[in-house]
Amino acid sequence: MDLWSISFVIENQFKNLFSEHVENFEGYLSSSLFNNTKKNKKKVLPINIKNNLGEFHQNEFWTLEVLVQKKPDNNLVEMKLNSLARQLSVNEYYTNDITRENKINAKKVSIKKIIQKNWLNINRQSFPVINIERFYIYGSHIRKNYSVYKIPVKINASTAFGTGSHATTKCCLQAINYLSQRFSPNNILDYGCGTGILGIASKKVFKKSKVIFVDIDEDAVKLSKKNIELNHIKVNGVYLTNSFFETKYIKNNYYNLIFANILFMPLFKLAPVFKKIIKPNSFLILSGLLKQQIPYIINRYNNFGFIEEKKIISEEWGSVIMSIKY
Repeated sequence: MDLWSISFVIENQFKNLFSEHVENFEGYLSSSLFNNTKKNKKKVLPINIKNNLGEFHQNEFWTLEVLVQKKPDNNLVEMKLNSLARQLSVNEYYTNDITRENKINAKKVSIKKIIQKNWLNINRQSFPVINIERFYIYGSHIRKNYSVYKIPVKINASTAFGTGSHATTKCCLQAINYLSQRFSPNNILDYGCGTGILGIASKKVFKKSKVIFVDIDEDAVKLSKKNIELNHIKVNGVYLTNSFFETKYIKNNYYNLIFANILFMPLFKLAPVFKKIIKPNSFLILSGLLKQQIPYIINRYNNFGFIEEKKIISEEWGSVIMSIKY
């Protein structure tokens, strides 16, 4: 079966409307939203805290990719997209490289035939064994033995995010190892758990601790549960960050260790929440930060009584360990 990809850029406030609109395309199979790096990269520096970053939160622009099982009619695609664009009073789309008066302001639609590949095998090949400090991170497809001196963490290879390959995840694992040499927390919160890699790793280091996982994304919650099963550990809950589950993980002065590997803007907003739920003489690992964003986040958390303990930098990214003494 031939597959075709139709992709185009949309503004954040219209992403849901366009996502529903494209379901009427002939041969429609699925659609996905991706962070549009080119358009969002100008908003990286957090001087203006109103800028919102991140694939798990809100971007100013997204790329919407639609998969269809029939070769699209360019004119029909253009007509359907522009019928909605005109209703929303946004710049219209074009599919052909032809000269037109409004082409400067119009938005290009990319239509491509997809070459069939075994995406699972490709993904597995892109997920090699990763050794970080005392941790041995490996995909569920790998059967290799690991050193008895390493802590094994098995992650389902059907996903790419949170496999340990990204610099921010590596920084967090290094932070866990650093803290394990000086204290042993009773209650741990993995906020924005993704695949669950950090919560799983911390449970294997702090065996007697209680660990709670939360994420804003339902698929991430499901994936964390699967990876928890793969690693044969017992945890104290995996929840969505919504009002229904809030009382399950928002507990006053409860956690000795919190880590949040997300992005600058949500971390900025979460400072008062983390202040409320963390115990005195405890630690907070903040990650998902570009190097130049770290001073801003440290200053923000200083205002809530947190003190910088240690920065860990990898490539252009970094994590910061904060402590609180009140």
